[in-house]
Amino acid sequence: MTADERVDRYMTEAVLSVDIDEPAGEVLRLLAGYPVHHLPVVRGEKVVGMLSAADISKLESFLPRSGEARAEYLSRHMQIATMMHKPPVTVRPQTTLLEAARIMVSNAVHALPVVDEQERLLGIITTTDIMHAALEPHAPAPPSEAAPAATARTEAQLSPAQFEHALATAKAAVAAGQDRDGVAAGLLHLQRHVVLLERVLQSAHRYLTLGQDTSQQAALRSAIAAARREPGAGS
Repeated sequence: MTADERVDRYMTEAVLSVDIDEPAGEVLRLLAGYPVHHLPVVRGEKVVGMLSAADISKLESFLPRSGEARAEYLSRHMQIATMMHKPPVTVRPQTTLLEAARIMVSNAVHALPVVDEQERLLGIITTTDIMHAALEPHAPAPPSEAAPAATARTEAQLSPAQFEHALATAKAAVAAGQDRDGVAAGLLHLQRHVVLLERVLQSAHRYLTLGQDTSQQAALRSAIAAARREPGAGS
């Protein structure tokens, strides 16, 4: 993730929202029926508030245990307008991910509706999206125009077959005790890190695309924990 990455690259565009004039019980139905944790509240197309699963959890002690009775009770005694956070904290598509993260931290929120100049809902960006962006590999910045062509790229480029051959050679050198400087061991160590980080990336991708449910969240946490347990990994 680079400092100028914009939220419109990583935001979810097909956003589940709830109209401010809907019965309050509709919020329970949507949060129970879809793998989402945040609901923008709209009036027409304009975002006027924000609700989260955490907001509803605060009402648990007042709600009946039965799902249908819970929704009916909430509709009778509450209104979405009184439950939602207002005014909503929003960002524009061109907002950078870094700025979006700062806004989340300063407002203690985990999701931001993305809106246009008329405050119409375009998408939503969450802390999970920002984490995904941070894990996503990106190409190195292009060399400066002033840099000579001969020095534009100095690192060696290996094909997948060449890389596999290098790993096999490194394993053989370590096994034979011929790795005096530890270069081969260092290569194998880095490869283990790459594999573990790829698992983190894959788990994050599944978490985002298959739904943010508890099983996907557990798989992602497990992948992150495995990467952190690798000797030499950062905390």
